Amino acid sequence: MLKYIHGVKNEKPFEYFEEISKIPRASGNEGEIADYLVGFAAKRNLKAVKDEANNVLIIKNATQGRENEPSIMLQAHTDMVAEKNKGTLHNFATDPIELIQEGNILRANNTTLGADDGFGVAIMLSVLEDKSISHPRLECLFTSSEEIGLVGASKFDYSKVLSKRMVNLDSAEENSVIIGCCGGIRTELTLPVIMEKGSFKGYKISISGLCGGHSGEDIDRGRLNAHILMGLILTKLKKEIDFTISHISGGDKDNAIPRECECVIVTDHNVNEKEINSYARGFIKANEDSALNVKIEKTDTCQGISAQDTEKILQVLSIDNGVLEYRKTAPILPRLSRNLARIRTNESEAAIGFSSRCYEESGLNESVCFLDSLAKSIGAATYHHEKYPGWESPATSLLVTSWQKAFESVSGEKTEATLIHAGLECGLISANIKDLEAISVGCNVHDLHTPKETMEIASMDKIYDTVVEFLKNI
Repeated sequence: MLKYIHGVKNEKPFEYFEEISKIPRASGNEGEIADYLVGFAAKRNLKAVKDEANNVLIIKNATQGRENEPSIMLQAHTDMVAEKNKGTLHNFATDPIELIQEGNILRANNTTLGADDGFGVAIMLSVLEDKSISHPRLECLFTSSEEIGLVGASKFDYSKVLSKRMVNLDSAEENSVIIGCCGGIRTELTLPVIMEKGSFKGYKISISGLCGGHSGEDIDRGRLNAHILMGLILTKLKKEIDFTISHISGGDKDNAIPRECECVIVTDHNVNEKEINSYARGFIKANEDSALNVKIEKTDTCQGISAQDTEKILQVLSIDNGVLEYRKTAPILPRLSRNLARIRTNESEAAIGFSSRCYEESGLNESVCFLDSLAKSIGAATYHHEKYPGWESPATSLLVTSWQKAFESVSGEKTEATLIHAGLECGLISANIKDLEAISVGCNVHDLHTPKETMEIASMDKIYDTVVEFLKNI
């Protein structure tokens, strides 16, 4: 029975969405949701396999009369991005997501909603339970830790699946059939710093109120990156006054555009808050960033990074960020992008995290070489990890046209095949299953990877009906 979501056509997928929202499932903490899936399968006499990475494969035999048809795989990831508004007490390791319905919109209480990819998990569970749906043999793959580099998908043993056709339920737009995505790589840059001890006066500069967003899908929307904005502010100040950095911190997830950043500087000079706020607001390009606030407070500190190392940190904060190059052929989307996602300083080092995205491996290598060169020039070290491939399928494949027909049958609307500037597990899975045909589809989800994340309830209803129609006729 539904407790938080009302007025839906198909109750069962929403019941499962409510159910999994009770289970803490931030990336890297998928043990409980994996056990839940295994228990779900056992109660329904379905075969389930869980591996050490907390991936779960559930198999449902074909309905009568379709036993000789080739199997098909439905796939979604169980983890969610754990972001919350400043001051929110929610603990992602223990607390359920608090769901709030506002008409057709579902959101969470000051945290990410987890519709990415909770809607996909919920739809797959509903399909597995419903005995009235006509379908070939189903292989439902629930992968872990997608949001931190497709970790689960990279560790799964694909010899366990028979399917050569796959529907990934991890798109955020109902009117698109995704046939290609970017590859990606993450980079850790570690800069040793000399920390000087003493009793110093200074200022704490805090940036808040930015929208942030998905570092792939939202990277071209003109939204400010809090770290890059802090770099602009500090560079302006450096031209006017002498200071060193005491500490700086901001960002948390590599796949989220950072919304907040805090920096304490050591200086005997005055800093004009009104002037800095006016300067910072001059960089606003997106309406979503109109709530930007730059707060400057006098403070005391017992440490300061050396002047030389302060300059090196400013150099990192001044690099090209966001969209670096656009595709030259349709669809005109970002080809290569970089997100300066995280920064932390401690007694001995500054640790800075980046994520780079590109459709071709050559672009990823380009970004890696740039960051390696930057690191070498300032005496830092780089570590590149969680690399995954891009992917592209034909727009005219049977899988694409079958989904388009099913969507039009359900909604009376057409859906277009397109690419996205984001990472999907389709690329990695395609690299492990020879001749796999794949598409990615989904319902309307907005402001992914931020506490403003919302899902359109009617859209999830529509996509569930489309999945049922698709399986009926594929």
